[in-house]
Amino acid sequence: MTRATQTLLLAVTGAVLLRMAAGDAYLRYVNSWMRWPLIACGVLLIVLALADLWRDQGSQDDGHDAHVPRAAWLLFAPSLVFFLIAPPALGAHFAERAQNAVVPIKEASEVSLPPLPEGDPVALTLDDVLFRAAYDDGATLADRRLELTGFVSRDKSGTWYVTQFGINCCAADATVMRIAASGVEAPPDDQWVRVVATHVPGTGDGGVEPPEVTIEQIEPIEAPKNQYS
Repeated sequence: MTRATQTLLLAVTGAVLLRMAAGDAYLRYVNSWMRWPLIACGVLLIVLALADLWRDQGSQDDGHDAHVPRAAWLLFAPSLVFFLIAPPALGAHFAERAQNAVVPIKEASEVSLPPLPEGDPVALTLDDVLFRAAYDDGATLADRRLELTGFVSRDKSGTWYVTQFGINCCAADATVMRIAASGVEAPPDDQWVRVVATHVPGTGDGGVEPPEVTIEQIEPIEAPKNQYS
C-alpha cells in the first residue's frame, strides 16, 4: 500500500464517522452524548488526511514513493462493515448470552426509595424496577400498574423478558436489564413492546434474579431511535 492510499483510507474513515454522526446510525453503537466527539474525530481525520496529502506532494516530486505496511488496509474495515452490513443495535441474541445486571445490595438503612409518582399506569424504566425490587422487596411497586418498554428476549428455559441494554459509553460495555414476563404469550424475539403490568411480590429481591411482572396489556411498537437506556 502506498502512502497516498493510506491517506485516502484515512479520509474515508473520517467521512464515515461524519456520516454516522449526521444521522441516527451512531446510536446503534455509542451513547447519544458521543455525537459531537464523533464529529470532531471525523473532521480531525479528514484534516490529517489533507495535510498528509499536501506533505506527500513534495516527496513524490523528489521521486520517492513512500510505502506503509499492508496492515494499514485494516483502516478500511470499519468503513466497509458500516456500508455493507450496518450491524443493528444489540438484541435478543446477545441478551440470551449475557449475564443479568446485578444490583448491589446495601443495608436497608442506607437506602430510601421515594414512592412512585402519581398516575395509572406509571411509566418506569427497567432499571428503576430492578432497583426497587432489589432494595425494598418491591414495596414501592406493590399494588401499582407499571408501564414498561423494551424488546422481547428469552432464556433457554423458555421464560421471556422485557429487555433493554444500558450503556455508559458504547455497546462494548452494555449491561442487560430484563424483567421476566408472564400472563400473555411471548411475541417474537427482538419485537419492541409497551406493556402494562404489575410486579409479582417477592421476585427480584437481592438483585441476583430478575423481578417478574404479570402483564395485563401488551402493545407491539416500533423500535426507538436510541435503543439503549
